[in-house]
Amino acid sequence: MLIMKAREDVIDGVKKCAIWWIGQRRAKLEEQLSETMSVNPFMMPFLFDYHDLKSFEELAELIIASHLMTGHSTGFGKLIDEKILPEVFGTKKLDASFRKNNKPFSYSCFDEIDHLIDRKNGVVELLSLKAGKWTIQLTMAVQLNKAFKEITETYPGLCNNIVVGVFYGKPSDLTDKYDILRGINRGANHDVTDLQKHVIVYSGRDFWKWLNYGEENTQEWVLQGLLNALQETKIHITAKELLQRYKESVVTKYQDDILEEDGSINWFNLLKRING
Repeated sequence: MLIMKAREDVIDGVKKCAIWWIGQRRAKLEEQLSETMSVNPFMMPFLFDYHDLKSFEELAELIIASHLMTGHSTGFGKLIDEKILPEVFGTKKLDASFRKNNKPFSYSCFDEIDHLIDRKNGVVELLSLKAGKWTIQLTMAVQLNKAFKEITETYPGLCNNIVVGVFYGKPSDLTDKYDILRGINRGANHDVTDLQKHVIVYSGRDFWKWLNYGEENTQEWVLQGLLNALQETKIHITAKELLQRYKESVVTKYQDDILEEDGSINWFNLLKRING
């Protein structure tokens, strides 16, 4: 059962989870997964000119930063979803094991439900967790509306309401897709059902406040836990050396094939190297 979490419990719990996550990101650098990078050879000349780069080493830095940023974003979403929410705030993560052993959660209408919130006052809420305002597009918004409709109509006593939680960004910044998933049409008439009585959207501060029984400062406590983890791990010290090694491995992988004698880049050789 979920109960309100005190300041120190949130800070310490988030710190513990974040230290684990930072270790995971360090491991990615240690493995130097240059083979997993997807390099678009048609875009490279544009990036080189657009960012006014002077060497292949600088281009490699840009490629690596882009590659790592994708992993950072995905990994941070998992940190919130799989670690901080269940381990710090006590939500029940609807993972594969839970869904398999708890009907009706195994049915497809629950695919976008991430957590079950069992409140101490007997209220049960289902949470569909999103990162930011661009997380869902029109097709997904319509699909969510249909899934939420099926949940509320087929299993009316299962929960008190469904919450779509956006963990960063102000409510006023959300796109109209968050209205559409609730069945609100603004302008175009989409095939959706009005679910405003059953589906609520919380974003940014409002999300963290809702999660922790109305505590206004919950998001600040979460951020403090993250900052404490960074202070303890000092990831910038080890990452600097690892990033340099990572860049050198990428440069070594390509430079013999694509660098001309004067140091310029042969874009056609890069194209051949990647596309064949």
